[in-house]
Amino acid sequence: MAKYKYIIYAFSCVFIWSFIPSIARFGQKEMDHFQYLFWSNVLSVLAVFVVALIMGRSWKQLLYIPFPVMIKVSILGALDCFFYLLLYYGYSIENGVAVLVIQYSWPLMIIGLSFFIFKERLSIRQMIGIAIGFMAVVITFTKGNITEIAVEHPQALLLVFSGAFCFALMSVLSRQFAIDPYLSTFWMFAFSTLVSAVFVLAFSSINLSVGDSLIPTLLNGIILNGVSYIIWFKAMSSPDSHKIASILFLSPILSMMWIILFFGDAFVPAYIIGLGLVIISGMLCLRVKKNGSELNELQDDLVED
Repeated sequence: MAKYKYIIYAFSCVFIWSFIPSIARFGQKEMDHFQYLFWSNVLSVLAVFVVALIMGRSWKQLLYIPFPVMIKVSILGALDCFFYLLLYYGYSIENGVAVLVIQYSWPLMIIGLSFFIFKERLSIRQMIGIAIGFMAVVITFTKGNITEIAVEHPQALLLVFSGAFCFALMSVLSRQFAIDPYLSTFWMFAFSTLVSAVFVLAFSSINLSVGDSLIPTLLNGIILNGVSYIIWFKAMSSPDSHKIASILFLSPILSMMWIILFFGDAFVPAYIIGLGLVIISGMLCLRVKKNGSELNELQDDLVED
């Protein structure tokens, strides 16, 4: 029964995260990506704090952590902020399916960063996965015509690609410490909020979320980003987390369905091919032998309950 509990956790996260692209589009109808991210982060911090208290953590446990750990979590929070800021910008102006393909290039980046930072050896399977992932990115940028860039806003996809790099770097750096999932989630969103506040003050303004943007912002901040992270850490505490993690790649398939259903984004065959390739790439890059996977290590390092 315990195994099924972890699978339910994972499927819940996949289903919740599949709505991120669509909710981001709805939420940015009356707000720019700076404002949307800031208010989402504020709500995420509050939601995680309340859930942590309900689950038995004291406010002292949440607010007082060693200074070295705080420095590390601040770096993760900044990277998380950059990831979502660039991702939301991409979804606000470019074809959602194209952004989705680029967004899920992070697994192959994790492998590449692990090779350069930790000098880890690449398996043949991982090298094939990286090659397939690169093909997916090229096909997406060119709509299948490799002689030219065919998307309307190539700079937006380049920024999303940079955001995916930030997420991959955050995952790799998270291996440097272990911390309670509630503490890690709370402080990550806290520092992400601080960084997003700097951006919104510098490039936009802090306006309250109202009108059509209110409900999407509440959903994104409380559930899609906040509580879902805790659920995911719980799923990754399974002894078979490396197997359960592969469920994650159902998320972009569901996301593509919602994007086309809600917004009628162009059903470009090249994007579908690119999405399929990036999923195959991710599964090859993160697939493991018995001794554990890259994603297993990355996530389990954050889970100490």
